[in-house]
Amino acid sequence: MIVKDQCKSLYAPWRQDYVTKPSEEKEMTTNKRNCPFCKKDRELLILEASKSYLQANKYPYSAGHLLIITKRHVNQVVELTSLEKKELFNLIDLSIYSLDILMKPEGYNIGCSIGRIAGESISHLHFHVLPRYKGDVGWNRVCDFNVVSVAPNDLAKNLKCIIGKNKLAKKFGLFV
Repeated sequence: MIVKDQCKSLYAPWRQDYVTKPSEEKEMTTNKRNCPFCKKDRELLILEASKSYLQANKYPYSAGHLLIITKRHVNQVVELTSLEKKELFNLIDLSIYSLDILMKPEGYNIGCSIGRIAGESISHLHFHVLPRYKGDVGWNRVCDFNVVSVAPNDLAKNLKCIIGKNKLAKKFGLFV
């Protein structure tokens, strides 16, 4: 068993912006005006549909970490219209299909956190899609680190290419 004191630091340069931000900027965003998801990060944007969009996570928990984000600033699944729910889940399907082509993961964690007590940091409804591999879970609990081997910008670029080349937006009923 590894003891915490024996663990080494790992470099994850894409998390530097988050780590160095003043703590008040990291606080849960409830105001639409300050919401990072209402402003969309064009560099990480993979596919924009009519009611929601797909992007790479700027601060990934694992390689291939994607976010599906509603365009409307809501924070509860029950606030979504039927069309918004359908599109959101079509984007989840497209994400899995695309990641299977690009990264061939062995499994997925898919979900969202609603409410600060559940781990929410941005008060704007969004789903996480996390590709998983045998052996990738657990070390961070022992050593307090994550190893992410794919830069979010590269992930976004590669998935845009796969989605376009394979005409996946149409395949998954997304009208962009």
